[in-house]
Amino acid sequence: MTPPDLDRLARAVHLDAARLATGVWRVSGGASAHEVSAGATTCDCADYGVRGGQCKHVLRVLLALGDPETLASLREIVTLPKRARARQAS
Repeated sequence: MTPPDLDRLARAVHLDAARLATGVWRVSGGASAHEVSAGATTCDCADYGVRGGQCKHVLRVLLALGDPETLASLREIVTLPKRARARQAS
């Protein structure tokens, strides 16, 4: 899988994801709610339809599922607080 678009990932953090059924999620908090299906592989939004890739809704579900690659990418845009950086350096 290709690393997520960091701008879309940053927007995904601010969305809400609710599991509707096994493999089906409702993602809300943006202009309108969207449905993400089958383990975060499809979304009914226009962005997904045009790009065919990871829209912010798919990324939000991947975050909710604890996807390791998505979480690792999130670390690129969220810096550690100063105290945590100091602990890592020592």
